[in-house]
Amino acid sequence: MKPLKLKMQAFGSYGKETAVDFEKVDQNLFLITGDTGAGKTTIFDAIVFALYGEASSSANKKDGVVLQSQYVDFAYEPFVELTFSDNDEIYTVRRVPRHLKTITRGASKGKPKETQGSVSLIMPDGTEYPAKETDRKLQEITGLTKSQFMQVAMIAQGEFMDLLRAKSDDKKVIFRKLFNTEMYQDIVNELANRKREKDKEVAILKTQCQGDAGRICIPEEYAEAPAVLKLKKQLEEGQMANLSEFLESLEKLCQWMQNQTEDAQKKYKDADAVRSRKQEELTRGEELLKWFYQLEKAERDLEKYQQQEVEIQKMKQLAVQIRDAYEIQITYEQLTEANKLLTDTETALNKQTELLPGFQSAEKMAKEKENTVREEFNQKIKELSAVNEKVQKAREIFDQIEEKTKAVEADQKAAKKAEEDFRQAEQSLEKLEGQEILWKKQSEELEDTDKNLAQWEAKVQEEQNLEQELETADKLKKQAMKSLQEAKDKKAVYGKISIEYQELNGRYEQLRQAVLNEQAGLLAAELVPGKPCKVCGATEHPHPFIKKVEHVDISSENLEKMRADVDNLRKKQETASTEAGAAGAEYNTRKNTYVETIGRLQKRIQKYIPEIHDKSGLTEMKEALNAWKKSILETVKKLQKDAQDLKKIRQSLQKADEQKQALRESLENYRKVQKEAETRLVADRAELKSLCSSCEFRTKQEAMDLKKQAETAKTRAEKVYKNADADLKKASQSRQNAETLIEKYKNEIPVQKEQADRKKDAYENIKSEKNLSESQWKTVTEENRKEEEHELLETVNKYNENRTAARIQKESAAEAVGKAEKPDIKILQTQKETADQNYKNAEKIYNEKRQNLRDNKAVLSALSEKTDKRKTVLEEHRRIDTLYRMASGNVSGARMDLETYVQRYYLERVLYAANRRFQEMSGGQFELRMYDLEKAGEGRNKGLDLMVYSTVTGKEREVRTLSGGESFMAALSLALGMADQIQESSAAVNLDMMFIDEGFGSLDEHSRNQAVRVLLEMAEGSRLIGIISHVTELKQEIEDQLLVTKDEDGSHVKWQIS
Repeated sequence: MKPLKLKMQAFGSYGKETAVDFEKVDQNLFLITGDTGAGKTTIFDAIVFALYGEASSSANKKDGVVLQSQYVDFAYEPFVELTFSDNDEIYTVRRVPRHLKTITRGASKGKPKETQGSVSLIMPDGTEYPAKETDRKLQEITGLTKSQFMQVAMIAQGEFMDLLRAKSDDKKVIFRKLFNTEMYQDIVNELANRKREKDKEVAILKTQCQGDAGRICIPEEYAEAPAVLKLKKQLEEGQMANLSEFLESLEKLCQWMQNQTEDAQKKYKDADAVRSRKQEELTRGEELLKWFYQLEKAERDLEKYQQQEVEIQKMKQLAVQIRDAYEIQITYEQLTEANKLLTDTETALNKQTELLPGFQSAEKMAKEKENTVREEFNQKIKELSAVNEKVQKAREIFDQIEEKTKAVEADQKAAKKAEEDFRQAEQSLEKLEGQEILWKKQSEELEDTDKNLAQWEAKVQEEQNLEQELETADKLKKQAMKSLQEAKDKKAVYGKISIEYQELNGRYEQLRQAVLNEQAGLLAAELVPGKPCKVCGATEHPHPFIKKVEHVDISSENLEKMRADVDNLRKKQETASTEAGAAGAEYNTRKNTYVETIGRLQKRIQKYIPEIHDKSGLTEMKEALNAWKKSILETVKKLQKDAQDLKKIRQSLQKADEQKQALRESLENYRKVQKEAETRLVADRAELKSLCSSCEFRTKQEAMDLKKQAETAKTRAEKVYKNADADLKKASQSRQNAETLIEKYKNEIPVQKEQADRKKDAYENIKSEKNLSESQWKTVTEENRKEEEHELLETVNKYNENRTAARIQKESAAEAVGKAEKPDIKILQTQKETADQNYKNAEKIYNEKRQNLRDNKAVLSALSEKTDKRKTVLEEHRRIDTLYRMASGNVSGARMDLETYVQRYYLERVLYAANRRFQEMSGGQFELRMYDLEKAGEGRNKGLDLMVYSTVTGKEREVRTLSGGESFMAALSLALGMADQIQESSAAVNLDMMFIDEGFGSLDEHSRNQAVRVLLEMAEGSRLIGIISHVTELKQEIEDQLLVTKDEDGSHVKWQIS
């Protein structure tokens, strides 16, 4: 990939469209020069933005409206257009960032609005690639991610100087991104996760075994109970070594408990059989006793019923008399009622016969009165009809007069209102024209408000970004302080463990030496001249060991235990040392990150707040930023108010012309309305005068009074007529009712006489039939209620039923008892309760033994299963732990992890390419080397640390000892080697471009010439190399130069070709 032409507009410091034609250079090595802030690095930012949609380095990320230039207004759309070649094919990518654009229509006209960005890619055949797939296609063409492209195509002195001097852990992070070695760290992380899972499984199984052991029941009567209890306690305390022995003991215990449970079961079944037998005996005794009780009760009841026989017969005779007496009473009441009805009918007939002549006379008089009153009522109706006709005609005339009067008043008001509206419209038009002049003046004063507001809102966004980054820096500081404290704590732990180790190891060595001396003394004491030594076999013993110490009272087991304690402390010391070193490295990393972040923030804030300097702290920057924020917000608030005012003024001006036209039209309409109202007023007044002269009545009320008088007379006549008609109807009804009743009574009297005779015969017959005289039956009904017959019969029937039931119970009880004797229930109950208690005791013992056995068997099964599982898990844990310790570099004497080991392969190839340039630049004096693999893992991880080898001295030394110029050459060589390796590792990468930013100022003339010569050799092919620098001497050595200048219209470029 090689850039051919770059176009920029409204991008960064570039205002109007600016083009950089890279094909103009005669040599592929050229210089980009200009003042600080002129826009040199922006050229490279534009290339990166065109390819990846971001213009940034690791220290300063930019995107969106931040990229929009402040040197042109919003009418200029920001864009970057890059034409480049790749494998002899030409591509053009045009990218527009997210930006502000002025609204040209609608209610928000003139106000800035944020517009989304876009991207287009023109392929070699002239077609446009789909926009959604463009970013992926561009990365496919370049073969590099943005991070890799920044490392290969842009060599910044500061970043690669940091890489040159960085420790292994810092290089590890950088190489991880460049060479995609995350997978090796992921392997270590996965092993760590699996190890933690196995640790957790082992701990869970241990806890489960402890819990299961706690549920075991060990009976006191068990002979081996003390031994089992001891093993149980060890297991509960977490001592898993005797788990197998405990399982064997538990199996024997379960077998013993099985035998005990079977014995308890047999006793339980025997007790159950005895209990059932006693229950049956008690049940039979209770049943027999019930029959004895029934027999005795039945005999007592029969004797009682025999004594009541005479009284029951009397009740039966009285019940018959009561029934007969009340039957006679019913017939007697029917006879009395028939005689009364006949008498009442004869009396009513005589009364109606006497009243009939009076009713006939009253009816005749009412008829004559009704005729007279009806004629008078009809006359009043005719008079009222004539009055209504006159009044109705007068009302219609008066309604027309009222409507016409209202019309006259409305015409007068309409004419007056039209005249007033015309006058107000004239005043409104004059006022509007004056206000329009004022609005135009205010609009001209606020013309630049929208542009200023957009610029200040961009500052607000920048301030928010800075504020967020300050918060990030504050978090970094807190993290660094936390890491420092952790490093101190780890170091203190390491110091404490080291002291303990040294003390214990010293005591151990003294005791061990003393034991050896004592053993040597014992052997020397057994030596005999001429006899072979048991150790060396010699027969001569010229210098036997002389025992100089007293006997040491320590066993070999205790000495071995002490040695194990020393080894454990040594391992703890190594672990503490590793953790302390890691904590220190983490603190240094976090501290450096914080310092770098603060440095970047200081430079960025200095652009807006000159008072900020290189020594300004976080608090000072926060205070300064808050003050700047307050100033910005006040300005933005004022501009927002001005923008709202401007919007309202523009809206008012837009409506002013419409309002003036409407007011002029209103003036014409008001004048026309006034003339029409005056014409209607004259016509309505003439018509009103004509209506007033044609009316018969003077007023509407006069007509209504006449109508009311006629209605009152008609109402009085109607009332008199209705009363007379009602009297006539009443008299006629009275006469008709009397005649009807007389006829009815005459027909009913013969029938009623016949019914009275039949009732009398029936009464005499039933007295004779029941053999009761009138005085007898009346006496019975007076002394006894009718209901007593039913009550007496019920008593008799119940007596008969009870006596029969008692006789049957006696017979059945006598048959059931037979010749048996009466049982003693108390004795039977006592025997039953004793059997029940024996059964419960046996059941309780059996259930307890059975449950304990079941629980112990369940624990035995669970522990056996967990023991097998624990063996499997422990074996898996051992394998994973071994792999993890090796891959993570957590093995004694080998601290290098897997990822670092892989990255050494890449670094070795980088150094091979870098040393070719470094030796040439340094005149063959220096080359970069890695730590030897054997030493790189000793102590802390040094697998990626670099050393510099001097051919003059033949020795290696640290890269930190290089001078400034030597460091630049080493860093430049490392950067070039890194670029070669990245490009070589990606088969699809063909990157024919490179920009080098600053750094040449630290070189002397000879070193600078050497560096330029190396770059010239690199540029002899197709690679385009641009150097961004202020160094004056480079202007003389590099002929093709791109001059970058900046004025009030933004940045400009111009080629100076040799």
